[in-house]
Amino acid sequence: MTIKQLQYFLRIAELKSFSKAAVYLHVAQPALGLQVRKLEEELGVKLLNRHSRGVTPTEAGLLLRDHALVILRQVERAKLSVTDLSGPPRGKIAVGVTPTLNLVLATQLVERCRRDCPEVSLSIVDAMSEDLMEWVENDRLDLAFSYNPSAVPGLICEPLLTEDLCLIGPGTDKTEKPETARIDELAHLPLILTSATSGLRALVEDAARARNIDLNLSLEIDSVIATKEMVAKNFGYTILPLGAVRREVEDGRLTARRFARPALSRKMYLAYSASHPSSNAATAVREVMRQVVRENLASGDWSWRPAP
Repeated sequence: MTIKQLQYFLRIAELKSFSKAAVYLHVAQPALGLQVRKLEEELGVKLLNRHSRGVTPTEAGLLLRDHALVILRQVERAKLSVTDLSGPPRGKIAVGVTPTLNLVLATQLVERCRRDCPEVSLSIVDAMSEDLMEWVENDRLDLAFSYNPSAVPGLICEPLLTEDLCLIGPGTDKTEKPETARIDELAHLPLILTSATSGLRALVEDAARARNIDLNLSLEIDSVIATKEMVAKNFGYTILPLGAVRREVEDGRLTARRFARPALSRKMYLAYSASHPSSNAATAVREVMRQVVRENLASGDWSWRPAP
């Protein structure tokens, strides 16, 4: 098994097509097929199911794909460790961002990295906090923004800020309400929340339980975009930070009222591994992430406060 074979296999599995992978890799299609057959013969298993629409990985293929991702990242890290001995930060860095933060920070992060670290290539991955933490641990990501430091033990989690949460409602709701929301209101509203395993759902349920409130759960959706659309169409209310709905609030499609007395808030962390060696590029991007957060805190544009 060679690095080249793993690269070929991974690209075929991602694109689900030998022909598309051949074009992407600038390799003749018969050569790709030959390398995959060699892999299958060496491992003694079938890695790809071939059909009229392309190919899909078998169960063994999916397992090899996960290992290949880690192996190829380790190879890239080994190269970086050597080239980092001189010159500016360079190489590919994978950064995990939650859906709500992606709407606020991703563009700023890319712009700042291109300015300050022009030889660093960013890969932005959007997923739930719990998944991001797991991917940092298994080395699929170098760094991640996360709200759930307890999801995976053993990672370094730097507190960056405290984010206040808001009660999000449809813009069509014109009834007069106080400027801030109270947790007691949740007892009387149909709620659209994330699934039971998410940190945000646990935070809301803990707050309700502390005040002996039974939540009226209308829908479970693990998609910020879909949740916002459901609320805008008057299917229910949800709980999100202001940054996730700023544009819709300005357009009048949604309303947002910050929780007060008591506030409903969560901390955001910068997570990375203590056991995986850190490259100059990862260190540089980590500092860029801190700077971007500090600047947003100073601007006061979002419902953010410095972490205690």
